[in-house]
Amino acid sequence: ESLEDGAIEPGPEAWQVLSGQIGRISRLADDLGQVSAAEEGRLDLDVEPSDPNDLARDAVLAAREGYERKQVTLDLVPAAKEQLRIEADPKRIEQVLGNLLSNALRHTPAGGRVSVTVRPDTDAVAFEVADTGDGIAAEHLPHIFERFYRAEPARDRDSGGTGVGLAISRAIARAHGGQLTAASDGAGRGATLTLRLPGSR
Repeated sequence: ESLEDGAIEPGPEAWQVLSGQIGRISRLADDLGQVSAAEEGRLDLDVEPSDPNDLARDAVLAAREGYERKQVTLDLVPAAKEQLRIEADPKRIEQVLGNLLSNALRHTPAGGRVSVTVRPDTDAVAFEVADTGDGIAAEHLPHIFERFYRAEPARDRDSGGTGVGLAISRAIARAHGGQLTAASDGAGRGATLTLRLPGSR
């Protein structure tokens, strides 16, 4: 509107701001489309036998550079080699793990630690992403998977993201017959998000 009204000059800075906002709107529209498709059972899944340790390793490798830049330690604790398998869409599960790792990094200060643990869980396989960051107050825990929900001050709008990453992740988990849950001992005491997916033999 400022460009249209002539209130600001159409210089490089104005176009940079405009481009950034267009990019954010585009990401938001894509994210909303994904979460709606997943929640309505319209998400295409390319399911195949998968090694959960491999999925976790690939997600950690993809996130490593961002963690190093922020000086947050990122650990991977794979399950013992006992041929754990799941039937899953590898790209979608890596998307979920990527969202969880991005969320953990966003809310963990420099010098903190995030760990990804893969373990058997009865007839399922669990991926735990635990951080030493902001934590989540008890009253916010039931709502963090809702679209656009942000708990103040730890989950504020200035921290980035479109506000639907966890909603998408939960919908993808459910589309696989699994679940995504969160636990925290309170503000300032870190959080653990756990993705559980049915195991296969």
